[in-house]
Amino acid sequence: MRATRALIHLDRFIRNIDSIRACVGRSRICLAVKADAYGHGAVEIAKSAVEAGVSQFAVATCDEALELRECGIAAPILLLNPPVVGEIPTIIERGVGCVVADRRLIDAFSDAAKRVGSPARLHLAVDTGMGRIGCSTDRASALGRLIASDRRLRLEGVCTHFAASDTDDEYTREQIRRFDRCIAEIRAVGVDPGVVHAANSAGLLRHKAGRYDMVRPGIIAYGYRPSRAMELSIEVAPVMEFVSKLVFIKRVPAGTPISYGMTFRADRETVIGTVAAGYGDGYNRLLSNRGSVAVRGKRYPVVGTVCMDQFMIDLGPDPDVSLYDDVVMFGPFPPAPDAEEIAGMCGTIAYEITCGIGKRVPRIHLGD
Repeated sequence: MRATRALIHLDRFIRNIDSIRACVGRSRICLAVKADAYGHGAVEIAKSAVEAGVSQFAVATCDEALELRECGIAAPILLLNPPVVGEIPTIIERGVGCVVADRRLIDAFSDAAKRVGSPARLHLAVDTGMGRIGCSTDRASALGRLIASDRRLRLEGVCTHFAASDTDDEYTREQIRRFDRCIAEIRAVGVDPGVVHAANSAGLLRHKAGRYDMVRPGIIAYGYRPSRAMELSIEVAPVMEFVSKLVFIKRVPAGTPISYGMTFRADRETVIGTVAAGYGDGYNRLLSNRGSVAVRGKRYPVVGTVCMDQFMIDLGPDPDVSLYDDVVMFGPFPPAPDAEEIAGMCGTIAYEITCGIGKRVPRIHLGD
């Protein structure tokens, strides 16, 4: 086992799911497990989520969907990104749903479904103001009717995505109004829209009208708020703990330079500890001379430039630490920083911090 590892506290994850379920009531939960479940390990997270009552999963790539299927996840899976044409037969064969937003892709699914001999499961994406993917609101009913009229296709749902549900309530309410009109127009031409869904993490918390039949939580399931601009209205807790070990300890005199570029020099005699992790593992280089970690319940500053595989911390002149002590880079337990604090130091969001934990870091899933 490597010194550096990501500990995933499944008991906290399940409590987060319970909090989301209590918040959304009858709406189904489609859990976002894209990007390896935001760095937490998609397969183990999905298995725990099924036991916690999650009914569906959302992924971003065909490979992510296949990973879940090959590891025994039989629950519905929704591919949120339009695939390339060559992936479509596999998507159909493995019973994966997919968003579509134009006639070209709908026709490609129809042709592939004919060859495969199984119907394609489609969700029509409508752009109500995100500006990413989705048909225009005035095309939704026609495309819905096109899908519904093709016996090789199944219109399983109609969806949209909120652009600013964490910060702009009026804009989000306008998106909901546009989406409501689309759903009404689809029904008016005699088409059942299937499962109607729109709300991401911030949307399900702040906009009850946007919960519809199903919600798509992401970051709140892993214990963080969608942005520092909003306060959480439900209780969730961080799930990941990013840990390494002290692998070298040395006493240095005042003036000693530390790491590449000599960006730090000791201002006194002190003890420097080397940690067996770096930006190759996901500990961001922007934390050079800025971050801090926890060892034996006390914080210590990162000194010098973070390297690919190691970084250094200033333990002070008389530290109460030992070689191979655990070093908590971030996690749910004070005094270690959490991913949101790390994100603030790096000028980014907690999503990027957890997603950035490298593949060479083993995920250890703890708890039942």
